[in-house]
Amino acid sequence: MGNWRRPILGFYDTHVTRNPVPNHVSFLSDFYTWPITQRRSTQAQQLKQLLIHASRNVPYYEDLLRQTGVVDGDHVDLTRFSRIPELTRDHLHNDFEHLRSRDYQGRSWYKNGSGGSSGIPVIVMQDRYYDEIGRATIELQYQWAGRQPGESFVTLWGSERDVLLGTTGWRNKLSNFIRNQTFLNSWCMSKEDVECYAKTLQRVRPVMIEAYAESIYEMARYINDRGIKIAGVKGIITSAGTLYPFIRIEVEKAFGCPVLNRYGSREVGTFAGERVSGDGMDVFTYTHLVEVVNDRGEPCKPGEEGDVLVTCMTNYTMPIIRYRIGDRAVVGALTEFPTPSVEKLQTVTGRIMDTFVRADGSTVPGNFFMHFLGKVHNDGWLKKAQVIQTEYNSILIKLITEITPPACALGDIRTSFQRVMGDDCKVEFEFVDSIPPLASGKYRYAVSLVQHPRMCHNYPLSSFVTEDKMAS
Repeated sequence: MGNWRRPILGFYDTHVTRNPVPNHVSFLSDFYTWPITQRRSTQAQQLKQLLIHASRNVPYYEDLLRQTGVVDGDHVDLTRFSRIPELTRDHLHNDFEHLRSRDYQGRSWYKNGSGGSSGIPVIVMQDRYYDEIGRATIELQYQWAGRQPGESFVTLWGSERDVLLGTTGWRNKLSNFIRNQTFLNSWCMSKEDVECYAKTLQRVRPVMIEAYAESIYEMARYINDRGIKIAGVKGIITSAGTLYPFIRIEVEKAFGCPVLNRYGSREVGTFAGERVSGDGMDVFTYTHLVEVVNDRGEPCKPGEEGDVLVTCMTNYTMPIIRYRIGDRAVVGALTEFPTPSVEKLQTVTGRIMDTFVRADGSTVPGNFFMHFLGKVHNDGWLKKAQVIQTEYNSILIKLITEITPPACALGDIRTSFQRVMGDDCKVEFEFVDSIPPLASGKYRYAVSLVQHPRMCHNYPLSSFVTEDKMAS
């Protein structure tokens, strides 16, 4: 049967909902075929407009951009862009009121939160245009992976609603049907779930799969171990975790298609992704400017590793400029104009995403725990957290708090964790004044001290050496 949904979706988006995302996708598809000089010229204009807006409307940046010489009235000097002090999670936490634009109330704004890889929960303000152009960027990568609107699509992902209530709700189910999307919960993957998901993949025959890297790896091992055939998959996009070389090998073997990596965060959105499997991640330069800097704050050259700074050029409600995202990366390609910045990331090296192991051998992605602590159960009382799995059925949560947590907070957290780790799992809390960082200065937010059977593999060490630079 042909893709009968595509023309219906086209009519629905154009004439019923007047959805702007398809038009954004069309523009972005053209933009990323332009010569690099033309793309960079457009990026420079995007960046200048954001900086002028921030200098006029955002208290945090008013004096700062003038004092650094970056903005003087209507004139913007991008050669001085690197003089802008880096923005950190502490700034987002402590200077929230001064970072939002004065005209935010007229921008269809909303709040978004993240536990984040550093373990420090933050809240940012975003707006409708940021969301629409961000969804268009993701849709564009779907096309790079080989999927057209209306074709069968499986998301192996997770949500707090799905974990706590066991359902995605009737509205989401209806939307998934119209969009031909099947949602599979990756945060509660028991052995029975993996078996059921494999049968679902055989039944719906997805053209594309979007998944947590660790979750699709677990699926791939099951498929390969049992010789299961999954036909029709043209591409797989992974995110929310590190795409290690052995994961890419296993997944490509299971599905017989390319695996494309994607990189982003809740604070700044999706800002890089692969077009070709294993070829590094192109920065989405229409929406973002990405820098990789060394310990002295100088731009790294191709092949060098440094700290990632991200400027989001589409969120005028709360401009995020030169944001230290908390990861380290290796530069693949660098461009000097409009300011020294990255055209392609060779790999992201700094993510630490430990998985927790249940007694039956099934696993839970480490970012699940920080998502619940930082977003679902945090009403402003939690400043920082670290989750440690000491045994299969034992978890220690270290907490740094702003104020005394609500009476029910710890019980709710314990219940949420036990829903995925098992009712027998002992969850203990320790209130501390500090959580020591690693030697690199980064915090390890999820630490598992038990053996991980599913991370065992038979690939030779050479496969890690030859592909390690693509392990983001």
